[in-house]
Amino acid sequence: MKYVIATIAIVLLIIVLVFSIQNWAAVEVNFFWWSMSTPKVFLILGTYVLGMVTGWGLVELAKRAIDSN
Repeated sequence: MKYVIATIAIVLLIIVLVFSIQNWAAVEVNFFWWSMSTPKVFLILGTYVLGMVTGWGLVELAKRAIDSN
């Protein structure tokens, strides 16, 4: 079982590395008067992490609302 998990982890690491290399081009991000240039992969991963944190926060709020009743 250890070998299966290790193989899956290595395959996922290779997929993330290929994704990162293919999306290294810089993109311009504008928000009102604020502007910055960042690699596309950082923008995608940052958006993913923000979505995870936001989703986790909403789930915790829902749990507290249910528990308080």
